[in-house]
Amino acid sequence: KPDRVFLERVFHKLLINFAWWVNKRDAEGNNIFEGGFLGLDNISIFDRSEPLGPGTLLEQADATAWMAMYCLDLMRIALELALENSAYEDLASKFLEHFLRIAYALNHASDGAIPPWDEERGFYYDIIKDNGRSHHVPVRSMVGLIPLFAVHVITADTYRRLDNFRRRTEWFLDKN
Repeated sequence: KPDRVFLERVFHKLLINFAWWVNKRDAEGNNIFEGGFLGLDNISIFDRSEPLGPGTLLEQADATAWMAMYCLDLMRIALELALENSAYEDLASKFLEHFLRIAYALNHASDGAIPPWDEERGFYYDIIKDNGRSHHVPVRSMVGLIPLFAVHVITADTYRRLDNFRRRTEWFLDKN
């Protein structure tokens, strides 16, 4: 049988964990994450749990995608909880907005930077930033496939039932 109390307890713990990732692993505040050790360190040519050196930053396509997926997972939990407690609709909206910003950053960049998506090669890559210059790390591995995992479908019934979530989502999409 469903255990909503357990789901709420887990959700609150995940909120704390999410805040840590957002605040500690996006050095430039551009929604591209550096992650470090994500359990997938065997797919990189770098030891990603170690710093690279002064002036060098490794922005990770998989860490960024993992955060996008994390947003969707938290949104999904908030939507479930919102079906019985409308207070969770705002959190569901927050995570959808985070997801959309991260998904945008995976494919677009500003200020002369480059995004993880390489249009010419048709693949996602990590990015090395070294003294103001950005370069893709042109290694095809799971790193470039993980952005494809961040997907979720909100059912029409759920969307229809959650008025505040629906209004805020439509407002956000209209304004951005």
